[in-house]
Amino acid sequence: MSNWRLLPCVLALSLLQGCSWFGDDDEEAFRPAELPDITEQFEAQVAWSTDVGEGVGEFYNKITPALLSNRIYISDSQGLVTALDAKTGEKVWETEVGSEIFGGVGASAGMIALGSSDAEVILLNAETGEELWRNLVSSEIVSSPVISDGKVLVRTIDGKVFALNARTGQRDWLYDRSVPALTLRGNASLSAGGGVVVTGFSNGKIVLFLIENGRAVWEKRIASASGRSELDRVVDADATPLLVGETIYALTFNGNIGAYNVRTGDALWQRELSSYQNLSVDGQIISVVDARSRVRALDRRTGGTLWTNEELFDRRLTSAVSFGGYIVAADFEGYLHWFDRGTGRLVARNDLGGDGIVADPVPTGTLLYVYTRSGKLVALRAP
Repeated sequence: MSNWRLLPCVLALSLLQGCSWFGDDDEEAFRPAELPDITEQFEAQVAWSTDVGEGVGEFYNKITPALLSNRIYISDSQGLVTALDAKTGEKVWETEVGSEIFGGVGASAGMIALGSSDAEVILLNAETGEELWRNLVSSEIVSSPVISDGKVLVRTIDGKVFALNARTGQRDWLYDRSVPALTLRGNASLSAGGGVVVTGFSNGKIVLFLIENGRAVWEKRIASASGRSELDRVVDADATPLLVGETIYALTFNGNIGAYNVRTGDALWQRELSSYQNLSVDGQIISVVDARSRVRALDRRTGGTLWTNEELFDRRLTSAVSFGGYIVAADFEGYLHWFDRGTGRLVARNDLGGDGIVADPVPTGTLLYVYTRSGKLVALRAP
């Protein structure tokens, strides 16, 4: 089976404005597994559900909500930004930013950041929704901005990282990385902490920067392009690297997953695995969904496989996250699947509909938030 059938969307250098959920050949090639029969151990209860804007429409846009204090913030693809009470779902405010939004929302320090298809970075007051500033960058933004150390950090689709002053919106620094001729439709977001920020690039490398001045401390190649076709040589690091203490966890499509030392970039371990979904770490377990929607739990100390579940093969799962003692992922038909954390066995399922789910579920201590393609935001209680 060709790699074309594995990609959620492929982007040539023309930098197309969007990407449909199905490509021209996908209807025939896309053959997801039927839902398996399971013995449900519990029924996760919906705490609240509300419609928020138009959702993501026909495009593969992983617009993910962001939590800040006691509120949850979300934008639809048309630029309607909404703040809701995280516990009750009651609307606090909403505002139109006048641009299409294809990435998620960044929230920190009383501010909300968004990146638009018009190459704009937009900053809002988290309390009121008032626009503080907007500034142009080099190209479309399809990942979530990050607010850290007085800066708004964004990845653009043409391979650049911008750091804008959070107070003024002026550019503090820029890092430029050329983009291969063929890439996945998407970008890794950035992980920041301890004065550094890390992100992945379409050439299979991750790079660590100093937030203060943008100096690249090190770069590490975690996958090399190989194979006979251009599609075989796609090695995008589209998953956002995870910065956990002194370790960075990262992976690529058609490449590897590994753990790397924050200070030096040296590999602590590395193994072959292809994915474009984000990682989740809980205790000593790394949860990862590979490019064919196999769900895996790895030992974060060694990278060894603890379990693999293949029952949802090709169901275009979101990233898998830890919540309530379980591993949770959603699929293209709007089902939320619950896996036993120790064995990987499917133990429960919620039908959330909403024309399917592409955005990663967002877990907290007591509630799990899921945003559907049609714009329904659902909060579920832990079992």
